[in-house]
Amino acid sequence: MKPKFKPGQKGKVHYSDTNYQLLGEIIKTISGQSIHEVFRQYIFDALNLQHSYVYEDVNDEKPLPLTYKSKQLLIPQYMSSIPAEGGIVSTAQESMIFLKAFINGQLFPKNDLNELMSNWNFLLLPGQFYYGVGIVKQPISLVSFKNGLIGHWGQSGAFAFYYPQKDLYFTGTVNQIIGHSVAARLISKIIKRF
Repeated sequence: MKPKFKPGQKGKVHYSDTNYQLLGEIIKTISGQSIHEVFRQYIFDALNLQHSYVYEDVNDEKPLPLTYKSKQLLIPQYMSSIPAEGGIVSTAQESMIFLKAFINGQLFPKNDLNELMSNWNFLLLPGQFYYGVGIVKQPISLVSFKNGLIGHWGQSGAFAFYYPQKDLYFTGTVNQIIGHSVAARLISKIIKRF
């Protein structure tokens, strides 16, 4: 396919999960290990995450089914096919451990986080937010796009965000594909009360 724009072109962003799939293949090629093994070694074991894992077994019924409105979505084949782009099962507590390690330089040099956040581009779809390099800045109100939550949304309604202005961390899930706005409103209310 023809590229949408040159890599790093200012003011240009195109959200693509395909890039995470490609990154996963690069990691596998360089390391000689599966994504499961790399994530376990460098993230799950390094942070002592006992309940986080790459979803690989289509017969694994531990995670609750995702929902769309009131309809359950049984998508184990999909979940097992996207390990590098987010096919991970975790708890809110362990997501918090990961988020704090990510923000505070436990997984990589803290200065690298600044590079991830050095070029924010506004993205209208799939939601209104700024996108950096694999990281999101989610505005907490329509009038305040400059400051916001740093982190990411999961496809299932899971979220992990940091609010640097008040040193607050948020993780959880609404277990709804359409639930991001609900979580964002609740987080915004908490921040305003803090």
